[in-house]
Amino acid sequence: MITEVIRTATVHVSRYALCIGPQPVQGLHYATSPALCVIIILYFRLRKIPNIMPRLLCSLCLVLCVIGCVKTEMPSGETPQSSDRRAEADDASINIPSPLDLPPEANEEADLAALREKILAEEHAKELALIEQERQIIPFVDAPDELIPLDPQDRIWITSDRKHVVLLGRVVLREGFLELLACRVGSKEHESILSVRVKPFLVHAGLLAVNARQGQSAEFRPEFIPASGDRIDITLRWQVRSRSLSGEEEIVQHESSAQDWIWDLSSPEHAKRPMTTHWVFSGSRTYQDAAGNHRYLADETGELFGLSNFVGSILDVPIESSADNTMLQFGCFTERIPPIGTPVTIILTPVN
Repeated sequence: MITEVIRTATVHVSRYALCIGPQPVQGLHYATSPALCVIIILYFRLRKIPNIMPRLLCSLCLVLCVIGCVKTEMPSGETPQSSDRRAEADDASINIPSPLDLPPEANEEADLAALREKILAEEHAKELALIEQERQIIPFVDAPDELIPLDPQDRIWITSDRKHVVLLGRVVLREGFLELLACRVGSKEHESILSVRVKPFLVHAGLLAVNARQGQSAEFRPEFIPASGDRIDITLRWQVRSRSLSGEEEIVQHESSAQDWIWDLSSPEHAKRPMTTHWVFSGSRTYQDAAGNHRYLADETGELFGLSNFVGSILDVPIESSADNTMLQFGCFTERIPPIGTPVTIILTPVN
């Protein structure tokens, strides 16, 4: 045991003797060299002494030797306290600044601001390019030249026979749970298959223009009352580029009901069934803001064609369908949905 104590002391004293920096710990740095020699000699001597009492005596001599070396080797006229003060002064003269005390880079904030501006500019440029690309898309209908625009800016029309509302969307989701079939751009793309760049109140106005009769949004208290209004059928058309057997590229147009893209989660994954319920023109609610202005709720929420009962949706399902994530009833029928980014023509047809 004593041998282990001396071995430990040797390690510590050696550490002090090799102390990093210009000034070792005060007091010990005067005695480390002779004390280390004595400790090393006694360490090997003690290993050969069999009795415990001689070992203890040698250990006591060792301690006294170290203390004596410390006292005799300290410069004359210097006390341990004054030596400590001198060491502190030497440490202060080094004056190594802390990283926390260093001033920030002069241009750091300017660089961050420039980076933010660059990212925003790139995103804005991408958005403008996408808008321009969408403006070049011709709706996939029989007589696109005969469509009547409802707004000079937004891509929404009614047919010349006033039986259909036509608008353009883009696939933004192919997997996961759903609360909406379609939403306005920049709103609820994380839970909608389609994103539409159109002001929601124009969709409402278009349905009125084709003689659809508005009902009421769903009521939840004191008991559930489903959404009402004219039934609205939703037809989806899109094009896919493919190659024929001869190797020539051709464009194939597809058409489907919106229900075919939606998985009824009451059916198992190995035997998926599409949604069977339809939509009704419940119309989004309006409200009055603090300034007394009337607001159209769908313009705020971006909810267009709902699968969960939202009072802001323009079209809703006439059944009880919760928006609780643990009780969602619909999901993406991935196998039937075209790739992300595919342009889709959406045709709304009232069934009176």
